[in-house]
Amino acid sequence: MLDLGQIAFAIINGLVFGSILALIAVGLSLIYGVLDVPNFAQGEFATLSGFIVVGLMGFGLGLVPSIIVAIVAAVVAGIALERLVIARFYGREEFLLLTFFATFGVTIISENAHQMIFGGFRQIQGPELGTISLVGSTYSLLNVLSGVFAIIMIIGLYIFTKYTYTGLAMRAVADDQTGTEILGINYGRIYMVTFALGGALTGISGILYGMSYTLSPTLGVLLTLFAFTIVVVGGIGSFQGAIIASFLVGLVESFASTFIGSQWRLFAVFFLLFVVLILRPQGIGGVRS
Repeated sequence: MLDLGQIAFAIINGLVFGSILALIAVGLSLIYGVLDVPNFAQGEFATLSGFIVVGLMGFGLGLVPSIIVAIVAAVVAGIALERLVIARFYGREEFLLLTFFATFGVTIISENAHQMIFGGFRQIQGPELGTISLVGSTYSLLNVLSGVFAIIMIIGLYIFTKYTYTGLAMRAVADDQTGTEILGINYGRIYMVTFALGGALTGISGILYGMSYTLSPTLGVLLTLFAFTIVVVGGIGSFQGAIIASFLVGLVESFASTFIGSQWRLFAVFFLLFVVLILRPQGIGGVRS
């Protein structure tokens, strides 16, 4: 018989994990929507920022300054990836394939660098905020607040893309690059800003993840796979679909880990992807072409 406390535990953990995944998926979706780049290195921004916080705190720097430095580093990494790697392939017929393999190569380099510098598993020591109890189960208040903060960031991104000049320019470039050139919009700058924003969002997710779970050098690949799954399940190009899919994937992963076993969580998530592709190939929020 299912225990009500276990169900509540799985739901809350799933919502927290889903909100963190949403930051990564939205960053990935943003980059793909504006530049048509399947950024396989998206999760590496999360690993980078998380390990930077761990490293700086190990040297005695406080949590908040470490977080600020880590987010700046993720932004710089995003800009560097676009300027030094992706920009070399603009205008090429094989752009999609070239950028996929290029970002995959960046992932391999990043993984090995994190392994050599930081070693194995680490966790960010966040502030001690205590616990809360619900339906007989105890939850870390820090974990819950991490999920809430991630949701606030997503709302902020929506407002940014909907009501600011740069956000509207990003949407315009995604819809019609030629038209935006005629209007005088510097699409090169928009590309750079998009990668910077994608790096920042994913970097923040890595810090939140590191406070709630465990960081590892190979975490980036796992988070990227989750993000690609979310983008496909939610519908490519659909902001609302990506958010819904993030929470759905988070809940599926959490319920599988709680009631079946953590070794089945990836199977459960990819089975969800399989079912969605069979029943609704365009995704939850996608439009059938």
